[in-house]
Amino acid sequence: MAKKFSGKDFEKELAMYAAQLQRTIEAECVGFDPSPAAMQARRDCVNHPESGFAYFVEHYFPHYVRHQSRSQLHHYLFERLPAIVASPKSENDAIAAPRGEAKSTIVTQLFTLWCIIREIKHFPVIIMDAIEQAYPMLETIKAELEFNPRLLMDYPDIAGKGRVWNMHTILTRNDIKVQVAGSGKRLRGKRHGPYRPDLVILDDIENDENVEKPEQRDKLANWLKKTVLPL
Repeated sequence: MAKKFSGKDFEKELAMYAAQLQRTIEAECVGFDPSPAAMQARRDCVNHPESGFAYFVEHYFPHYVRHQSRSQLHHYLFERLPAIVASPKSENDAIAAPRGEAKSTIVTQLFTLWCIIREIKHFPVIIMDAIEQAYPMLETIKAELEFNPRLLMDYPDIAGKGRVWNMHTILTRNDIKVQVAGSGKRLRGKRHGPYRPDLVILDDIENDENVEKPEQRDKLANWLKKTVLPL
């Protein structure tokens, strides 16, 4: 689950969080073969429509992948998520798993990064329960693009800071827009040039208080049907 900040020192806390992410990424990403042949071989593996996502996660993010073995959930995600974006029709999946399974890391953060690197989506939108929860999630994506030396080595034309780079929106160097939002908020009319949102990830969109109230559950369900699904 992404870190959540609140209070009047929010922006300062977010900046400190970004600096912490940078230190972690730079400390653990070492040992990549820099030869052109090795770089191209890795890019070819990343671009594979079926196995590319698993390769991307396991080879570019050692600071997240601590064990070589995969859980049953991870096997499913590495197979299902690429199939969703490869499908010619719109697809909706609901994924539930216990805490500690790295759902947010794999689905919300790293899958979005894979779509950016492969340039297969133009306008991902990430929605979480509260915008204060979504901001740090976008910060993790920004940190990888800016500071991950493996991405910077193999994708110098994509990795790095984009021309729009703030708390709620980024526009990457390859012209892909990523926005974050809180659940229940207005989303209609969002565009990126000719593109409407073409990947929407809903991550922990309920909270412990609202889930207990039937009227709040109904309100969220109506918002999903009327606002999110038609995007």
